[in-house]
Amino acid sequence: MSFELTDNGGLGQLFLEGFDLEKQRRVNPRFSNKVLIVLKPPVALAERIFTDASCHAAGRTKRAAHPAELLHITLLCVGCFDTVPRGFANRLKAALAEIKARPVPITFDGSSLFGNRSCLALSSRREMLELRALAKMVQRALWRANLPFVAASSFTPHLTVVYGCGKIDIMPVEKPYSWLAGSFELIFSHNGQTRHESLARFPLSAKADRYEQPESQLYLPEKIFRPQKRSAHKMAAR
Repeated sequence: MSFELTDNGGLGQLFLEGFDLEKQRRVNPRFSNKVLIVLKPPVALAERIFTDASCHAAGRTKRAAHPAELLHITLLCVGCFDTVPRGFANRLKAALAEIKARPVPITFDGSSLFGNRSCLALSSRREMLELRALAKMVQRALWRANLPFVAASSFTPHLTVVYGCGKIDIMPVEKPYSWLAGSFELIFSHNGQTRHESLARFPLSAKADRYEQPESQLYLPEKIFRPQKRSAHKMAAR
């Protein structure tokens, strides 16, 4: 697999699945900052989530709740870099700007342990099909532009509220955390600095086409599955 990037520095910094991770770490010892495509909750809701997570974490773990301004849903991890790959980021912006999609309704009504049960995250009993469809559109946009990204085996919508907490009790959610996401964002996550650097924001429009349905929910006429009836004449001949 090969990709053409606008700057050789960006390509040299990029980590992709299938590369020798130890070799990459020898080349770049601070191999932990990430370029992500994310959705973020509104400020007031993020503060509420942070407050609830802080109360739950108290006395259960030494880890603090993730800061409100850093709470996010990852649609796609593009890769890991030492510094912001400016040329590559410009190509990402151009590709993502081509996406025409509707605002996404999001609801988290529960919590669970993610990442080998080491992180506490909000989860949902709903499928959130629009969110899954948007994640697919993001991947397709980068694929069409011949841009690399870290391809996950599956997409499970979640929002991590406490990192590295270990096996603690899950957080009860008495009132669901819901919002209508009106944009998604390209960010550079500075590992260890509790800081997100916003590279671009992309609005979602109610005028866009409806999200495509997953194959499992596509309507197929009943006659496709109904076995053909043999005529009485053919049955008698047998």
